[in-house]
Amino acid sequence: MSAVAALSDLDREILRLVAEGRTSKEIGRALDRSHYTIDDRLKQVCRLLGADSRAQAAVMLLREEAAAPPLDLGAPPQGRIEAGAGHLPHGREDGGSRHGQGLKDFTTRLTDPRLGQVATRLLLILVGVAAAAFLLANAIEAVQGVFLTVLRG
Repeated sequence: MSAVAALSDLDREILRLVAEGRTSKEIGRALDRSHYTIDDRLKQVCRLLGADSRAQAAVMLLREEAAAPPLDLGAPPQGRIEAGAGHLPHGREDGGSRHGQGLKDFTTRLTDPRLGQVATRLLLILVGVAAAAFLLANAIEAVQGVFLTVLRG
């Protein structure tokens, strides 16, 4: 079990908000906590993960979540779909309308809870890429500053 897997739901949520670029005060307001509490939890999480910064800890979380095994989208949906979910007013009672059957198939797919899970994972991947790009841009800026300092002598 990895250190990231041992994080509480609150710690995970804090790291997701860090990945969005939010400050401790903004995170505290969003989670109804003091920014001191948020800072303290972030320090504990960084220590637990061996991260040098809150941004690095957030990237570690996003990478682990993105690397989770993919969902099996070929399996039948879990649970039952309520009858009539795709019923058209002009469709036959047996669902025989050619348009009614297409709509029924479409609404069955839309109510599949796995779509929300896929969307969440894609969003986490995008946030991870954005966080990595942000960190890379900061690193490039720091290197440029060093080069300029060296060139100016």
